[in-house]
Amino acid sequence: MKIINYVFFKSLFKLIGVLPFPILYLISDFVAFILKKIVRYRIDVVYENIKKTNLDLSDKEISFHVDEFYTHFSDVFFEMIKLDNMNKKQISEKFVLKNTELINGYFRKKKSVILMASHYGGFEWCTTLDYFLKHKVVAIYTPLKDKTLNTIIYKSRSKHGIKLVQRTGSINEILSIEKSKGNFIYGLAADQSPQIRTINYWTNFLGVETLFFTGSERLAKELRIPVVFGEMKKIKRGKYEMEFKLITDDPINHPDKEITEIYKGMVENQVKRNPSYYFWTHRRFKHQKSSLN
Repeated sequence: MKIINYVFFKSLFKLIGVLPFPILYLISDFVAFILKKIVRYRIDVVYENIKKTNLDLSDKEISFHVDEFYTHFSDVFFEMIKLDNMNKKQISEKFVLKNTELINGYFRKKKSVILMASHYGGFEWCTTLDYFLKHKVVAIYTPLKDKTLNTIIYKSRSKHGIKLVQRTGSINEILSIEKSKGNFIYGLAADQSPQIRTINYWTNFLGVETLFFTGSERLAKELRIPVVFGEMKKIKRGKYEMEFKLITDDPINHPDKEITEIYKGMVENQVKRNPSYYFWTHRRFKHQKSSLN
């Protein structure tokens, strides 16, 4: 059965990978319709998440953003597969980086960097960062439950040069990597809901009391390296832009949780500009501190 699954998913990836983008987006539109109207994939979670926030949207505005979200959600999936069949030149036409001098300046100083991103816009395109930056890119990821599909996606995400490190045990592995020769960018998307642990942090995100990962901040202080935010924008369908913005180049002098708060504010600003492109299917607000007392 595992072999059959592998052949099926691998063949599907190859087929989607050779399709031109206009055809790809026609299929994506159809899949988005199926997900929202027929399967109703996590539709209650999406509405509940948006309504809990302080975005102050009318019912009409919420419905609009939900429709836009499912189209974007489907696009991200197909673009992730399409990336497996794209080269650097093709990718650079779709994914533009701004303020790379900020990152490259630290390379010249022989410093590694913590890159904090979020599940917004075309975040899957970050798997191609190794093409465009002088640092070697190391990205933290959460394995899929389906081992066959996880193997295929792992290979696909690794194809463009980045090193993938599982979230479990990632801090120790990064500490080990940092001791080796070279300078690295450690990419972490820290905006989704962690498990309830004492090392995580309760804060207010989009008006909702919830947990945040603090691993990026702790790593930055442990390694004494700069922290940069990758602000993602969707320019149009299939065209994304990431701008690098400094959070701090001196993490050790920030009070505990301040770096996490700065990062949180930057993620909020992205979502407020256009809520359609945030990954609302995740149960972001499943933990609330008040309910645990």
